[in-house]
Amino acid sequence: MNTEFGELSQARYRARSKRRRISVVLGLLLIALGYGLMAVGPETPVDSALWHVMAGMGCIVVGFGLAILPLLSQWSSGE
Repeated sequence: MNTEFGELSQARYRARSKRRRISVVLGLLLIALGYGLMAVGPETPVDSALWHVMAGMGCIVVGFGLAILPLLSQWSSGE
């Protein structure tokens, strides 16, 4: 009975770690996409540039929430 609990606990830990890694990678990709969206050329119309910048900032904020905040919580909790 005790070994089953240990195996289940390890499986949960591995699943949580895998979800956290996927979240961090997805967040980093969103941050990179956000920076890419914010790069507009000088001949871009103002309305289009504004939408690019807004979408880029949105991707950066969501990416920060997915990538950096789990890392900070992991480091602060000492896991």
